[in-house]
Amino acid sequence: MISAAIVACGLGVGLGVVGMAVWWAMPSEGAGRSGPWVATRVRVRAQGPRIAFAACAAVVVGVATGWPVAAPIAAAAAYGLPKLLDRTAVVSIEKLEAIATWTEMLQGTLAASAGLTQAIVATAPVSPAPIRASAGRLSARLNAGTHPRDALLLFADELGDPSVDRVVCALVLAVSARAQRLGDLLSALADSTREEVALRLRIETSRSSVRSGVRTVVVFSVAFAAGLTLLAHAYLEPFGSDAGQAVLCVVGLLYGVGLAAMVALSRPPAPVRLLGHLVADL
Repeated sequence: MISAAIVACGLGVGLGVVGMAVWWAMPSEGAGRSGPWVATRVRVRAQGPRIAFAACAAVVVGVATGWPVAAPIAAAAAYGLPKLLDRTAVVSIEKLEAIATWTEMLQGTLAASAGLTQAIVATAPVSPAPIRASAGRLSARLNAGTHPRDALLLFADELGDPSVDRVVCALVLAVSARAQRLGDLLSALADSTREEVALRLRIETSRSSVRSGVRTVVVFSVAFAAGLTLLAHAYLEPFGSDAGQAVLCVVGLLYGVGLAAMVALSRPPAPVRLLGHLVADL
């Protein structure tokens, strides 16, 4: 029974990996017609390596232990644990700084009597590294004839930050209503973005101790489980039965829920965006 379950689990994971690989490699048809689809696909494709790693971990652990429940637990751990060590908060702050710098670049280029579209195209190649790829795609869409409003909304959706939304709102207003004193508005937005950077830095400093505690718990738990697997086979033998598998499933679920709660305490809530509903309507 357990062997059949392992085989079925391995086949399911393998077929899932093959399906994801085929979908990932397919060309993006209709990219110009469906903004949310393109943005979602870009985000899912970015998770491809982690999904493949999680699938490999599930197969290896399931075959090595002979426990059907160990496969999904290993997959969840391989996919989720790296998020505890990521630099999401730092990257977010770096993105904010890049947005402020790019906004100042736009303001300076507009002051030199360049039009808005020309200013975006001119600043995209020299924009800060955290947003350079998105700025390059924005410039390419504008050069390809995409309406500036649609191109700007897709740009905001790719970066996914309220600070970008504020800048894009000002630019969209300038495109649709020919807003006056756009340069002064961009300068004020750049200043407010830098103030937000300082605020987020203070918040991240206060949360660093919580994140350190989460990492300590994770490292100790993984090391303890690895030690038991290598050195205490007799202790783990009861988990090979059907009842043991049920207990292991409950333990893994409770541990995952507790760890997710700890991670939630160590991270601020996701900021509310201003343009999400507008991008969804494209």
